[in-house]
Amino acid sequence: MDKVSKQFKGDMGIFLYKILGDILTLLLVSFAMLLFSEGIMPGLISAHLSFTRLALIIFAVLGAVIYLGKINEISFEMSNKKTALSCGLIIFAVILIINSMLKFDWWEIGIITITSVLLLYYLYKNFLNEKN
Repeated sequence: MDKVSKQFKGDMGIFLYKILGDILTLLLVSFAMLLFSEGIMPGLISAHLSFTRLALIIFAVLGAVIYLGKINEISFEMSNKKTALSCGLIIFAVILIINSMLKFDWWEIGIITITSVLLLYYLYKNFLNEKN
C-alpha cells in the first residue's frame, strides 16, 4: 500500500467519500438544471459557462469517489426496483429528446425513433436482463 492509499484509509477516507458523494449529487442536479435551462433558452447558459468543464469536474469527482470506495472497501449493490426518481428522469429525457427533434421532418423523426427503440431493446436484452 502506498503512502496516499494509507493516508485515505480509515475515518478520513470514509469522511471524504461521503462528502464527495454529496458533492457529486449536487453537481449532477446542477448539471441537469443547467441543461434544462439551456434547452428552454438556448445560448443563455452556454455563453457564460462551459458544459465541458463542468462535465470534467463531475468525472473527476466520480473518479475520486470510486478510488476512495476501493481503498476503504466500500461496496454497494444496485437494486432493480423502479423508483419515482427513475420514472421522472425517463420522462424528463423523453421530453428533451422530443424537443431536440422538432426541427426534423416527420420521416426523419420516425427513423430516429425506430432506431433508438431497437437499440435500447438490444441493450436491455444483452446487458440489463437478468440471466438465469
